[in-house]
Amino acid sequence: MSTELQPLNERDRTELARGRADEPLVRVLELAYVTFEKPDLEASERFLTDFGLVRVERTEDAIYLRGHGEDPYCYVLRRGDTPRFAGFGLRAASIDDLRRLVEHAGASPIEPVDGPGGGQRVRSTAPNGLEVHVVCGREAAPRLPIRPPLSANFVSEKVRLNAAQRPPVAPAQVHRLGHVVLQTCHHSRMLLWLMRTFGLIVSDYQALADRPEAGPVIAFLRCDRGETPSDHHTIAVAAGFAESFEHAAFEVQDLDAVAMGGEHLRRRGWKHSWGVGRHLLGSQIFDYWRDPDGMMHEHYTDGDLFDASVPTATSPFGRGSLAQWGPPLPRDFFDTSMSPRKAIQLVSALFQSEDLSLGKLIGVAKALSR
Repeated sequence: MSTELQPLNERDRTELARGRADEPLVRVLELAYVTFEKPDLEASERFLTDFGLVRVERTEDAIYLRGHGEDPYCYVLRRGDTPRFAGFGLRAASIDDLRRLVEHAGASPIEPVDGPGGGQRVRSTAPNGLEVHVVCGREAAPRLPIRPPLSANFVSEKVRLNAAQRPPVAPAQVHRLGHVVLQTCHHSRMLLWLMRTFGLIVSDYQALADRPEAGPVIAFLRCDRGETPSDHHTIAVAAGFAESFEHAAFEVQDLDAVAMGGEHLRRRGWKHSWGVGRHLLGSQIFDYWRDPDGMMHEHYTDGDLFDASVPTATSPFGRGSLAQWGPPLPRDFFDTSMSPRKAIQLVSALFQSEDLSLGKLIGVAKALSR
């Protein structure tokens, strides 16, 4: 599948409106891992350990970390000169899916996975230039112990008797990687590529209330697992003038794991970003923290699950659309600073992107300031 930019045609517009492709090449099952390049692997690992991940393997130039579930790893740190998000992996159902990606989507030849758990993979390049792996056949890891969910006394049901709630202040015991959020100036092309290549479905669009004709500001996409429910979003893609990583999100046990895990990070001196609150789209209870290089990582719990029958919805975008409750959105949650380099990116994006206009970007800025 070519990633060269061409004008959107009627089929493109129809599938974007429906939020799904008519005949996707494969249907991936979930997000497998995220990969970052970092100059200081040790500092990044200290943060991730306090965040609740567990080291699996260390080589001279890489560290593999896992959650407490069955994934052999969900986070890769590779040594690099500049801190950057290097890409992500998706899990396919079978080796046949990898063969289809090689034959019809221009993916690299099938190769062994160079990490714990083995397996096979192919490499693809997204329209925004990001490297995306698709893996299958990884060996499941033994689950790590995780505390059971806390029992809660509700008004209509009292189940905890003669006992107190005393969860420890400790790392949040991350269960698994849930989703990743990206920004791109090739929004429509990125969405079409994700839908047509990997079978992702748009659960929700958010658009400017006063400029709906400008198209979506952000799309939340889930995996198509048929009648089996899937997370409300596995990948979210925001429209912007830069190609950037927004955050990666990791599921934990419950509200107390979110809050006490955050308390542990606070006591360890890490920088808090936003939370605790509950998102509107996806419904997750969330808390955001920044790693040593300022990259955001989210703890979440109690997220929505949709099967493939649920149609795509659209709602207004703005500061108030991001959370049902919680503290105000901090001004630095979205990087709106301008520099000479960003000014060049802005001008370039306005010329190259079929999705962006100066009016749309101004509308997004206004929506975030309300």
